[in-house]
Amino acid sequence: MRRELPVPTDVADEVRRRLLRDLHDGLGPSLAAVALGLRAARHLAQRDPASAGRLLARLEDEVHAAVGEVRRLAAGAYPAVLARLGLVGAVREHVASLSDRHPVRVDVECAGLPELPVAVQVAAYRIVCEALTNVVRHAGARHCAVRLAFDDRLRVEVVDDGVAPWPAGVGGDCGNGDCGVGGDGVGLRSMRERAREVGGTWRVERAAGGTRVAADLPLPEGV
Repeated sequence: MRRELPVPTDVADEVRRRLLRDLHDGLGPSLAAVALGLRAARHLAQRDPASAGRLLARLEDEVHAAVGEVRRLAAGAYPAVLARLGLVGAVREHVASLSDRHPVRVDVECAGLPELPVAVQVAAYRIVCEALTNVVRHAGARHCAVRLAFDDRLRVEVVDDGVAPWPAGVGGDCGNGDCGVGGDGVGLRSMRERAREVGGTWRVERAAGGTRVAADLPLPEGV
């Protein structure tokens, strides 16, 4: 019988860290959206059972998609929604999943995106999803804009008009520090790491009346 060689501790730790982060970034926003939908369905059940039923049917589909995401993460694949719809379509679909379960209005603006490497698409998509999760949980916003633009790199921006910045203690740039969201700052660290892994930069800062998340993600040389 062939003996399995042990995986070096540092490699195993890195694999574990990546998996935990992918679970947080991928399933976290998806399941948060399902929870918001269930709350909305509960409120609709008494006054508008038909609408509640339609919402529950969509939520069932989203739960099945989340199960599929677990399987894809286990297989090391990138989100199927990116393969199916591309970056802009995937962002729009995620925004649509939030639109009927939370009062914040989210507009998606994009301009002339080229074909992007998978790693850059994944980083941008995860950053947008995590930022939107924080907007709906913490900002108390009425409006949010997601902007995707390209010049020499992909520029990602999520801006809300919440009454106060959702990262606790933001006093300007928190891109190099741990600004806590919900007390632990996991989401902020994850967004920053996503940008850094593709050679990009990330920051969160005060905007006019709210919070701005911005990431600049370069394309690899020769692409």
